[in-house]
Amino acid sequence: MRRRKQSPSSPAIPPHLRKARLLDRVQVQLAAQQALPLLVLLALLIGTVAGLVIIAFRQLSEAPEILYLPQREDFESLPLLWRFLLPFGGAVLLGLIFTWIAPSGRPTGVVHVLDRLHNHQGRMPMKNAALQFFAGSLALLSGQSIGREGPAVHLGAASGSWLAHKLRLPHNSMRTLLGCGVAAAISASFNTPLAGVIFAMEVVMMEYTVAGFLPVIIAAVSGSAATRLAFGHQAAFSVPALQLHSLAELPILFICALVVGALASIFIVSQRRLVPLQQKHPLLRFTLVGAATGLLALWVPEILGTGYDTLQLAMLGQLGIATVTTIILAKLVATALATGLGIPGGVIGPSLILGACIGGAAGHLANLWLGAATTSPGLYAMIGMAAMMAALLNAPLAALLAILELTYNPNVLFPGMMTIVVACLVSRKLFSTEGTYQESLRALGKKGTPSWRAQMLSRVGVTSVMERAIAVTPQLLDRSQAERLIDQQPAWLLVGSENTPMALRTADLANFLLRPKSEAEPELPNENREEKIDLLRLPGERLQLAPLSWRSTLLEAQQQLEIRGADALFIGRDHHLDSPGVLDSDVAGIILPQHIEHYYRQ
Repeated sequence: MRRRKQSPSSPAIPPHLRKARLLDRVQVQLAAQQALPLLVLLALLIGTVAGLVIIAFRQLSEAPEILYLPQREDFESLPLLWRFLLPFGGAVLLGLIFTWIAPSGRPTGVVHVLDRLHNHQGRMPMKNAALQFFAGSLALLSGQSIGREGPAVHLGAASGSWLAHKLRLPHNSMRTLLGCGVAAAISASFNTPLAGVIFAMEVVMMEYTVAGFLPVIIAAVSGSAATRLAFGHQAAFSVPALQLHSLAELPILFICALVVGALASIFIVSQRRLVPLQQKHPLLRFTLVGAATGLLALWVPEILGTGYDTLQLAMLGQLGIATVTTIILAKLVATALATGLGIPGGVIGPSLILGACIGGAAGHLANLWLGAATTSPGLYAMIGMAAMMAALLNAPLAALLAILELTYNPNVLFPGMMTIVVACLVSRKLFSTEGTYQESLRALGKKGTPSWRAQMLSRVGVTSVMERAIAVTPQLLDRSQAERLIDQQPAWLLVGSENTPMALRTADLANFLLRPKSEAEPELPNENREEKIDLLRLPGERLQLAPLSWRSTLLEAQQQLEIRGADALFIGRDHHLDSPGVLDSDVAGIILPQHIEHYYRQ
């Protein structure tokens, strides 16, 4: 069989160029959210990586406890002096570590994740993640009144952002993969894959889309699978399948919801006041937290650590009214100080304990008022957990599903939904507070909740809507060069200059060439007027250009147009950002304001 000769007009493409073109096609598909199978595959990988990171974090933050505790989380068995020295010494050590770290590397936790997602296109600095990993472990080991889910969310988000950065994916895909890391981290921390998905969509990404849901779901499943292999399949808490015995208990739950909403608002307001103090010296802040926590722990050791042993007792109805009341007051103060002044931990765990204690107290009162017709205080504790988490985070659906997966008790759904609605309304309407994360971002002077338009423009990369029919050309051309350029039929000609590159419509050059020579000659400035055409002196519309990375989203394009005052943006590789006047073969297209407006109005 004779091999067909290759046509001279279609030369062989070198293998490295074929690979580059394939990568470009994939990146363009990701920019337009058209490569959903690839995105799901990447989410599966990120979920596994995040799950392994959470396993390592849990081992580091839990295993050393056997050196000074009879069993895990049993801080109540510590001698009186050690109840003070452990949190105080740990806080001082954390203060010294944070003093050594540069201020830009100190932000950690869910608030930091939201800031990087909504204000920095999901780019997570690895130095902050490393600090979160080790400092978060130290904070938990020293008994600070925090939860482990805050560090978990940070580490999961950093895993997704890191992989997206290494693969040089568009920023809209980076945002999705960051959400995948968050879902996997929550799922791995509590063995709650469904709650992990809803938390990522409701609290972090703040949107529900099919293109976002599918990758997040598979990431949560893979993260949960990793931790199930490491820690087993059992639920986080073992509680009986309790249920309401009478509808007469609903008014008591209504009153419980009012109290939960009020306490959640008090906590959020405390964060609003304390978070700005994070600009102060870390050693001073952390020493204050350690001293306050240690002093409170002398009387109420249940506040130390994550407190899941106390949470288990509350759900079993084994804590009396006096005990849970004391725990509520002490836990509220200790957690508000710790999270407000910057201890690297989370608020979900403490919110569950506060809610369980409030619900448990309501259950005991119901037993006193209604007698044997009421259920165990344990069910009230589960319902209180859901209500407090929902009111504190402004995440009702995530809270409801989290309690369902933590307890495997579907009987919490009916009373839990009513209690969650009341608690959220009290927090948002009566006390005018939003979720603690949004309030903390606002207290730091940062944007928290993006607008609907910003959310939509962030989903799409610039390469999916840019004008590709362009040609990069020098400023001076002879007539034959100009005619060959027109034959290529680009829509725009990009002309480089020492200061600012410009864009010229090809139609303006074509019209110039069609003009009679007597009319054209006055436009030519030099002696070789018959040979050279100055593209920047032709009659017609010229646009001032500014550079933009091909990985950017339409939201970034809109922001750059406003910041730079440019008429359009040329899309190229990242090196163009350092040399804004350089135009070369890497320029892939241009973005005009009407491109953004057209997409927005579609």
